[in-house]
Amino acid sequence: MPAFRSILVSFACLAIAAPALRAQSSSFGASVVIGTDEMIIAEPNNNFRPGVVYVYRKVGGEWREADRLMAPDAERADGFGAVVAASGGTLFVAQRGGRIHRFEKQADGSWGSAGTLPATGIEGLDPGCNAYGYCGIEFGMALAADGDWLMVGDAGTPPAAGGRGGRGGGADEPPPAGGVHVFQRAANGDWVSRGRLQPAASAPGDAFGLAIAMSGDRALIGAPNATWDPASQPQPAAGRGGRGGRGGAEAEVMGTQPRAGMVVEFRLTDGEWREVGPLSMRAEANAGFGASVAFDGSAAVIGSPGSGGGLGSAWLYHLDEASNAWSESSRLAAFSGMRGDQFASAVAIDGADVWAGAPTPRGIENGMAYVFRDEAGEPLTGTVQRFRYEEERTGTQDGLGARVFANDGVAAVMASGVDHQAGAVFVFERDASGEWQERSMLVSPPDALDAMTGEERRCTDGRVGPFDCGEIELLAFVPNSILRAPEESRGVRTNDNWGWTDPETGREYALVGRNDGTAFIDITDPVNPVLVGDLPKTPGTPRSQLWRDIKTYREHAFIVADGAGEHGMQVFDLTRLRDVADPPAKFTPDVLYRGEGANELASSHNIGINEETGYAYLIGGGCGGLHMVDIREPRDPKFAGCADPGGTHDIQCLNYRGPDERFQGREICLRSAADDFIISDVTDKANPRQLASTTHPNPAYLHQGWVTEDHRYFLMDDESDVIRGNVPTTRTLIWDISDLEDPRLAEEFMGSMPASAHNLYIKGDFAYQANYRYGLHIIDVSDPLNPREVGTFDTSPYQTGPGFSGAWSTYPFFESGAIIVTSLQEGLFILKKRTRPVS
Repeated sequence: MPAFRSILVSFACLAIAAPALRAQSSSFGASVVIGTDEMIIAEPNNNFRPGVVYVYRKVGGEWREADRLMAPDAERADGFGAVVAASGGTLFVAQRGGRIHRFEKQADGSWGSAGTLPATGIEGLDPGCNAYGYCGIEFGMALAADGDWLMVGDAGTPPAAGGRGGRGGGADEPPPAGGVHVFQRAANGDWVSRGRLQPAASAPGDAFGLAIAMSGDRALIGAPNATWDPASQPQPAAGRGGRGGRGGAEAEVMGTQPRAGMVVEFRLTDGEWREVGPLSMRAEANAGFGASVAFDGSAAVIGSPGSGGGLGSAWLYHLDEASNAWSESSRLAAFSGMRGDQFASAVAIDGADVWAGAPTPRGIENGMAYVFRDEAGEPLTGTVQRFRYEEERTGTQDGLGARVFANDGVAAVMASGVDHQAGAVFVFERDASGEWQERSMLVSPPDALDAMTGEERRCTDGRVGPFDCGEIELLAFVPNSILRAPEESRGVRTNDNWGWTDPETGREYALVGRNDGTAFIDITDPVNPVLVGDLPKTPGTPRSQLWRDIKTYREHAFIVADGAGEHGMQVFDLTRLRDVADPPAKFTPDVLYRGEGANELASSHNIGINEETGYAYLIGGGCGGLHMVDIREPRDPKFAGCADPGGTHDIQCLNYRGPDERFQGREICLRSAADDFIISDVTDKANPRQLASTTHPNPAYLHQGWVTEDHRYFLMDDESDVIRGNVPTTRTLIWDISDLEDPRLAEEFMGSMPASAHNLYIKGDFAYQANYRYGLHIIDVSDPLNPREVGTFDTSPYQTGPGFSGAWSTYPFFESGAIIVTSLQEGLFILKKRTRPVS
């Protein structure tokens, strides 16, 4: 039977005034238990499968997956595995919503489900963050077990700077102080509740119970948001259990103290856990002291990741058994550290070694994990080892050190940002000399829906597989997990798309933007799409949060990305797709355009191209507004000037052929600019001229639009109006641009769903609109002032309501009639509008 150490863990969103300690959005490795030749790794945050707890065993010196545990009533995205802890032959698994599952070791070495902990008197909390910045920390978001005891954190909702709020009450209700539920194994093997711990000195928002560590008859419990001042803290009465709170006057005084955090010790005495008191520390505002805690019975390390403005530090204490007193022996810090490193966000102890993580959520830098050596209680003076990986190994912003766990010569370090925040666990082992060596990198399979290819699937009774539909057929669905080579597909998200038809071969290609590059898919046979190749992001740049935009001109693709550092504009010769012998190929761009001088181009949110003139219009760069580029020679792009400084989100530029005779043949740009709809004449690149800037009574975020084929109307999406409650369902704005100097809002078309509109394009009499969380909607605009919805296909089957996920964009311009839609978490959809015989 494996021997397990008590290993704490907590993963809730902890709101501490600058810098905030944010919850990791990654999943695999969020919690780990290390036993003898066995390692248990949790993955709670899946989208398309249930939460999973993976059991690895050491076979022939290698860690190999041996089993997977799920909740007995497992459901997709159920949050099983939020935290794990073990004691002897019992494994505890927390599930989002407040349930704690129990598994027992079987004779054959497997883990068998043994029910859940009793829930009497225990209230699960909402883990989300409300409008005031409070992040719910629910029951079970911290666990620690040792012997016959289990402690379960219920840390409440700590207040963000400047806000108020609380659990289960109104926005003005103070958040709870937090507490820790105690369970004991009974003689019959059942676990029974033994009450709830709370220190004598506690106040709303302390987040007591966010971090817990146990060893034998002692427990250390963190309250990283506590306002602790040793001079004014009341001491618990002798022999008294840890319950109670501050008096009214004292609480008012304490409320004015800086929120430094504290760690409180409890001790098992005569069968009850009683408060001993807080560990001393030099108070520092917003330090988050107690956000992470590790304890091995004689030494403790306390993380303070907010200290030094987010530089972070760890405090090492030793316990004198004779005097029953703790003494501070060292304060650990990261050498060459910087503000924002959040050093000691996670800590662990194994023998004489102290691990501390610094996940480094700054810029494009990667995280770090440090190991310090504690020699016979002497103060630690230097770093024994530091681990950090280059981009080529883990990608940028890998979050190494987000969680650290150690036991019996084995350490598991979570890298939360690996594979686009899917997460990875690096396993280290101590060699004969005492040095730590990396032994393996463990990851889970991609979390994705199954592909649907090989045949057309008709919309029958309003469904195609898991997808709702109406008058639209599914030709193929390609999940994100196969939009790259399999070994590189974990965590991939799609964003923008565009299409290209090879003029020589007639083959049709979908150009699919991802958060890390661009995929090229041959959809000539639309039910059997083929991934031809991959163009990664510019090396050395962070992955874009989401934004990538693609347009084409003269058999070249022009690709930009926002939030992506010095990405520039990639230019790729699409004719290279013709002769790929062994797809998918890994491509590099033919040209990387970076602008010039004061108008260098780093990240750009969007790109529009006027294929008649051969000019590209980028949003961003030194211009601030439109960054104009001459691409008539695609492999030799030249900066052509700036136009209309100021915010612009998306753009369509064209040679105008509408009813305003004054501007016939002029090059006109129609700009969606958040609060404004702007029209510019850019015919003379040296002297661009703004013709109009207007808005309407209740804009939220004027996002993107497209002109009707007669150039009389411009249909525009407002991305945020449903989210803000301005309107109940998708609103499409129809602008009359027959007078380019005086555009007029002629009509507002209300869709059928409470969807947030994102991108739309017009082909013939139809507008094809990608709506977050509700997929593709086709609108008949043959009479632009009287639109009607004629087709729907929901690409995001498990999400509803307004919000930023699901369908990002669509491209309806293929002559074959194929329509492509990219959906962020799901992948690429190849669709077809249902046609009916003429009666």
